[in-house]
Amino acid sequence: MESLPLIATAVGLLATISTTILGGTKWMIVRMEQRTDRRFVESAESLVRLEKRLDERFGRVDQRFEQVDKRFEQVDEQLRSVVSSVTELKIAVARLEGPHPPFLIARS
Repeated sequence: MESLPLIATAVGLLATISTTILGGTKWMIVRMEQRTDRRFVESAESLVRLEKRLDERFGRVDQRFEQVDKRFEQVDEQLRSVVSSVTELKIAVARLEGPHPPFLIARS
């Protein structure tokens, strides 16, 4: 009979300790879950901001490529005009020089 209160106290103490440990574990898991969820939300928002910035930068790069293409077209036009001018000069010089002599016979 004297051991019955001792056993009941031990069982009660064991139940109290188990409840405290399990409750603390549950509290830590819930807290960690909340922090993880919050960090995932922050990461998702950060990725959205990053994606917007990248879209803006790629848009600017596309505009720059269009400008470069226009500049290349202008350079091509200038080169064509230079080529035509050089061709006209060659024709004018050829007219000034007159007809070319027949093929020269190579000396042996």
